[in-house]
This record gives sequence, structure tokens and C-alpha cells, in this order.
Amino acid sequence: MDVEIFNEVEDSAEDGGLELSSQSAPIPFDDDDGSTCPVCLESWTNCGDHRICCLKCGHLFGYKCIVRWLDSQTKKSCPTCKLPVRKSDLRFIYAKKLIAIDSIELESMREQLENALMQKNIALQSVSKYISREQVLQSEIEQLRKKVQELTLGANRSDFRISVQCPINRVRLYMEKTIEVCNKNSCRDCRVFDISESKNIILIASRSSTDLFGGFGLKKLSLSNYKQVKFIPLHKGPIRDMCLHPIDNKVLTVSADRKFKIIDTDNTQTIFTVNMESAPWSCSWNPKKSDELLVGTQNGTVNIFDIRNLNGPVHSLNIPGDFNPVVSVATVNEPLCPDVVLVAKLTTAWAFECNSDGTFNRYLLPLEGPFLSMTYEEKSKQMLVSSRPNSQINFARHTVAYLERTSEPDTISCNIVHAFKGGCTAKLLAKTSCFLPNNIVAGHHETRKSILLYSINTGEEVGSCPTHDNLVLDMKGLDTASGKFLVYLNEKKIEFFKFNVS
Repeated sequence: MDVEIFNEVEDSAEDGGLELSSQSAPIPFDDDDGSTCPVCLESWTNCGDHRICCLKCGHLFGYKCIVRWLDSQTKKSCPTCKLPVRKSDLRFIYAKKLIAIDSIELESMREQLENALMQKNIALQSVSKYISREQVLQSEIEQLRKKVQELTLGANRSDFRISVQCPINRVRLYMEKTIEVCNKNSCRDCRVFDISESKNIILIASRSSTDLFGGFGLKKLSLSNYKQVKFIPLHKGPIRDMCLHPIDNKVLTVSADRKFKIIDTDNTQTIFTVNMESAPWSCSWNPKKSDELLVGTQNGTVNIFDIRNLNGPVHSLNIPGDFNPVVSVATVNEPLCPDVVLVAKLTTAWAFECNSDGTFNRYLLPLEGPFLSMTYEEKSKQMLVSSRPNSQINFARHTVAYLERTSEPDTISCNIVHAFKGGCTAKLLAKTSCFLPNNIVAGHHETRKSILLYSINTGEEVGSCPTHDNLVLDMKGLDTASGKFLVYLNEKKIEFFKFNVS
């Protein structure tokens, strides 16, 4: 009986222009498509046997019509699109009237509008960037104009670090002393050292040479005769950085074992040991506050501690979202910029200024990274920053700059005095530059396998000395009663070069 009824429905569908074929082509509908069943061409209802329902493909039918259709099919499929279906796919539609509206053109217009708005936003961002850039350039032009006027009127040139001196003569370096630190092959455990003329000591980070203590410590040597006084065992991991106190008989060390220690250099006893959550990479004493020290960590934070209470840091300086390690940290002792901390991370350099309420303002310095090291010289009020080659600059740089406060806007920035070229490679993360006496800067040049000397006054190369194995891990300048020296550390030895001006 159901088959006969369905045949009649099929005949009536053919008379009404509805073609039920095995092809998947869409069925043409007339203007009543929104209110009639495509099987029987009769209006569906919102209740009863002929209530409106749909399949999972989305096509609408009267309930009894689609049930009969499915019962009559061996391979059950949608009458409209021929997709496989099951009776369990049937879903009732709770609507009084359903009329489909052609929205293709509307959706196309909406998409065009969204594209136009996106292009507008991009254009506005570009315009805003160029407007900001123009303001910065206008500010720089105005500052330069003021400086030219002040120089023309005979302003004090010392405010701008303009040194009017005669060009310095060539510097000849002579090997004074070589001290073996490590006799192992590929030994890079001796990464840093520090020297104090007033205390007559040299401290070199090194691995212990005995089996009693298998960790790392400091080799204490006499500066007068270069002989080892004692080995001070300290850490289980390599010592990444160290710093002698500018006044007291203390030395600060930070290690990969996530600890920093303060040691008395006279009796070689450990005074304080502090565990940290993140491994420390760099350290420094605050020359303005003898009880304050700074530790830069692997996660990008600079912690400021007071040795009178080491339960936790007094301040923590960080850059939100920037977790690059801190390779160098220093404190500025200058009237122009009181309480300023300089921080060199792997890719950025920052100046943190302390406010009266104890908070810090941070300023990004216009220097190109990635950075190897940073030092600050109190005497000349200048900073020296060493950088690796990058995608834009294919050579290493040793940049001399000084801090400057700008009024519009009120920020701290730096002006570059000289940028000396290094080699085209910088294999190790090491301290490859330093200040020397007589306004000279020393910088490692891997391509030339030498340490080159540059005059800060003229910007010219004034001397050089060879490097053994072309490896420099740390270097410092030394000015003593017996002469001026360039001291550098490689993986096996520490070498003293005495220089004379000819």
C-alpha cells in the first residue's frame, strides 16, 4: 500500500515539474519552496504526521513523506542531494513558516566591507608609525640645532663629551707575563676573572684541580709576583660571572648551580650563600650603595639585593614578555642620571631609573644586538657595549656611548661616540672588550685573530696584540705603578700585555 501511494506521489511530483533522479544535481524549486514539501508538493505543518523535519544534510521535508521515501529505498539517501542518511538523522524543525532568502550577494558585500576595513586599519597603522617617526626626527633635529647654537656661542664642550686633544701615538704591547690556569684540552671553565690593585690580588674562576672537591671555585693569585696563593672552592656548577667589591674585601660570584655567593677575599671564607629560582648569568656591585648588589638571571630578571637582609630581593627589574637572559648589568653613578641600572640582555639594552617612591621606569636604548657584554666606566661616564653580527650588520661591533636625558619626551637615551668594527664572527658569549688607560678601548677581532686598540678621542686604531688560539673569554685594563696593562683570559691561560706609548 505504501509503495502504491509513493508511486502516486512520484507521478504527481513529475506532473508538477519535480524530477527525482539518481543524479546529485539540485532540484529546481519555484517560489513556494519555503512552504511546501519537495516530495509531495503540499504544505507542511508544524505538528502532526506532515510536520516539517530535516536530514543531516540540511534539506527539509514533510515527516511522513521522507519516512516513506526512506522505507522504500534499499540504500537510504536524501531525495534532493543523494547523500546517505538514516532514520535517526531526522530532526523536527520548530518553525511556523520557513522561507529561504538568497544572501549570496549580501555575504559578498559583507566580505568586501571587512577587507576594506582591514586595509584601512593597516593604512592607519602605517600612517601612525610614520607620524611617530617624524616626531622623533623633528625632536632630534631640534636637539641638534640647540647644540649647534650652544657650540657657536662657546658653550661648555665637556657637557657633550667632546675631547679636544692631540691624536694619541701608536701603542706597542709587550708580553709581560703568562699564567697557566687550566691544563686540560677545550677547557672553558675559566670564563671570568677580576683584578684589584689596592688589594694586590687576581681572582680567576676555575675548575678544582683536586679530587677532594670536584666543583668550581676561584684561584687567588698575588698581583705583585703572579703566584697562586690559594684555591677557594665555591660552586658545583661553572662560575658565570664575578665582581670584586669596590671598597670592601668581598667578591661576588654567580654560578650555573643557581646560587650566588659573597666571599671574604682576606680569609677566603664564604660569608653568604643565596639560592635562586633561575640560574644567574651576571652580577655587579652598586658603587653608590656598598651594601647593594645586582644579579641578572637566565629568565631575564635583574634582582637587587641588600646584603643586610638576603631573604629576598629588594627590587626585581624585568621586561614583560622578554625572558632573554641578562648578559651584563651595571649601576650608573652619575649626577645626570642618579640611581640608573644598565641592563644588557641577549637582544635588547635597557636603562632602569629609580623613582623617589622606589619604583623604576625603563627605557629602551637605541643599540643593535645581539649583545655579548656591557661595561660602564665611572671615570669617563661612558658605556662600552659589544655586539654580535646580525641579519642587518654582518660584523661584530664595540660601541662607545654615553647616557643622555632628553626633555621631550622625558626619557633616558644614549648617544654613540664610536662604533668600532670587530670580526665577521663572534663564536662565544664572552666579554670581548674593555676600557684601557689613556682613553683607549680594546676589542677582540676574530677575523684578524687579534685584540685591537682604538682611541676614543680620534676613533682610530692605535695598536694590537695577538691572541693565542684566537679565543678571548674575558679582558680588563689595569693601571698600576709599574705600568699600564691589557689583561685577557683564554681557555688555558691569563696573559698580561704591558704597553708603552711611542
